[in-house]
Amino acid sequence: MKLFNSIILTLIGLLIIATSCNNTKSYADYLKDERKAIDLLIAKNNFSILRDFPADSVFGENEFYKDPNTGVYFNIIDLGDTIRPQWREKIYVRFKGLHYFKGDDTIRYSNYQSARPEELEYIGPVSSITRSGYANAGWAVPLSYVGHRGKVKLIIPFEMGASYDQSQYEPTYYEQVEYRFDSQW
Repeated sequence: MKLFNSIILTLIGLLIIATSCNNTKSYADYLKDERKAIDLLIAKNNFSILRDFPADSVFGENEFYKDPNTGVYFNIIDLGDTIRPQWREKIYVRFKGLHYFKGDDTIRYSNYQSARPEELEYIGPVSSITRSGYANAGWAVPLSYVGHRGKVKLIIPFEMGASYDQSQYEPTYYEQVEYRFDSQW
């Protein structure tokens, strides 16, 4: 019986040691890593984060507004025309300069050469129904401020990104995102 108890206690001890050496990151660790990566991106590029949205909607080249509800940072490059998206309107999205900046990825991705733009169905500034595999909710955030053919720069936390970005805990930076509204084509 002593041998059996010794074996059981040894196995329990090994199990405790094995689980205490677990190196997997917690969700809080991923959020902390993301915060550091975004802060580093902001510092490296000399971005200025505005406390308030500009009354005239005009941004300096390196000025970004952080949406308090989503954590998405955006800079309006071009307001586009005055027409705003309608409820459930199809929005076509073209982007260039997509950069996964948290790691060592130096590639800049674009869909300007693609035969088809990404699509989303507008249902509000914070969420959108995606119509393609890559579309993400972060793209919808500036749509309250820009019109057809509007252009923005975006820093999107992984929670607001595409499903790939969420699964890999990867925030993204877009040098340019352009919107075209279905009703204007």
